Amino acid sequence: MRPTTRPSLPRILGIAGLAICLVVAPSSAQTLPDPVLPQGAARLGGGAVFHDWRERFGVDGTREELGSDLTRPSAAELVPGLERLQAEFTAMLGSGLPLRLGPSTGLISYNDVRVPLALDVGILDRVTIGVTVPLVQSTLEADLRVAADDQADLGVNPGITARESVAAYLQSLSTRASEADAAAASVCGQSPGSAECSAATALLDDLTVVVGGLFSAYSASALFPASGTPAAEALLGRMAEIDTALQDQGLAAVGGTPPLAAAVAGRADLQALFADPAGPFAASELGSNAGRWALGDVEARVSVRLLEGAQRDSAGAPSSAWSVAATGTVRLPTGAADSVGLFLDRGWDDGQLDLEGSLYASFSTRRFDVRGRASYLLQQPGQYAARVVPLGEIVSGIGDIIDVERDPGDGIRFEVEPGLRLSETLSLGLSWRWTSFGAATVEAASVPNTEAPTSAPEYGGVNTLYYGLPELLAEGTEVKLHELGGQIVYRTVDRPENDGRGFEAFLRLRTAISGSGGRVPAGARGEFGLRFVRRLWGG
Repeated sequence: MRPTTRPSLPRILGIAGLAICLVVAPSSAQTLPDPVLPQGAARLGGGAVFHDWRERFGVDGTREELGSDLTRPSAAELVPGLERLQAEFTAMLGSGLPLRLGPSTGLISYNDVRVPLALDVGILDRVTIGVTVPLVQSTLEADLRVAADDQADLGVNPGITARESVAAYLQSLSTRASEADAAAASVCGQSPGSAECSAATALLDDLTVVVGGLFSAYSASALFPASGTPAAEALLGRMAEIDTALQDQGLAAVGGTPPLAAAVAGRADLQALFADPAGPFAASELGSNAGRWALGDVEARVSVRLLEGAQRDSAGAPSSAWSVAATGTVRLPTGAADSVGLFLDRGWDDGQLDLEGSLYASFSTRRFDVRGRASYLLQQPGQYAARVVPLGEIVSGIGDIIDVERDPGDGIRFEVEPGLRLSETLSLGLSWRWTSFGAATVEAASVPNTEAPTSAPEYGGVNTLYYGLPELLAEGTEVKLHELGGQIVYRTVDRPENDGRGFEAFLRLRTAISGSGGRVPAGARGEFGLRFVRRLWGG
């Protein structure tokens, strides 16, 4: 397991200093700049975004702890197949037993850092082109705890730890069932309706239930009753009855005992199950991830000035100005999608092609200015491997990893930044943003096999319940997010004597105040940055 990494002030300041030294600026991490520059002017900036959250907005808009996905009355509920295992034991034993582990609690939090390199150049007075190359990092902290419970009776399935023993026992059981079937056919053929026929038929019926039940139980879940627990003792008693009935019919006993889990599972056992690439979940981690720097989705854009104007006072000095511009952006799929091998992984950006059109407008006076932007995002479909699991759950088996075709919903975003000028260069303002995305549609890229296995099952719970249901991945993809914050800006670019040259520094704090969807982060976002404007030619 990689070490837990908690963001600290020295780390944040170090990244901040590096970002400024490198003079990089995120397009999503800045006050709304005028997207169009004078001909021959270039804008290069520096900054970073820090986004931290441990809550999300649920489908109905309520705040939910991310750790609630790991919090259960019984930790066994985290492992797929528990209901099926319970049903098989109820059928075999004639009554239900409380198959469970101790209660689990979880803590999950994310901290994202985004540091892009952005450059814009005015190629004409009304046309500017730009590019953003982002570096991104996502740090995960996750902790799963399982409390002790005197009623706990499940451990790691022996189909995982002692596969050959399970296979040998089931083979012996199947052989005895075939022999009992042949014996019943012979007895009932010779003496139909006799007591011997009734006894042979009853034994065959019992064997049919037990054979089917044990085959299914060993393949239902990665958990199985542990030796010495009530469920295990009840199973051993049932099989002893079967052996006695076989011998009473003159047949050989199954012999031996059904393999059981060695001990009741605890936190370490579950973590080992969830972090075994060769295990039933084909995963390498369910825990903290120190994160790594990676390339995000590269952006290319072109902006065009549509309208602009100004009013002057009696002395000829500008008293107000306004501007309207449009921007078209192509976001390339250079980022990485989520890794199916990490249960809590989040991809770097979304790793898909996006097209975005936006309209920018600004109005300013000597004491007040307001900037706004309305954007429409057209997300393109893509194909990738995904782990099919319902919303609010984390773990699923290897059989639930399938190739899917995902068509994300389109989105709209509105941003408004009103500001009060405290001096010619310093302003204080608010930052408001509202985002909405439609629900995605998800389909299997190829027709999956949804039929029950016809050959010997894979022991240890690799056959789970969600396979063939990729539409589960569309749950919680609809987004509504409302953010509000404040910012302070120092800007010299607007001073007339600078002729479009100068720089801008800003600091913004913004938090999510409402939202809905099921997967929408409910956290705080801190942003800072510098932007420098210089003339390359003309002016």
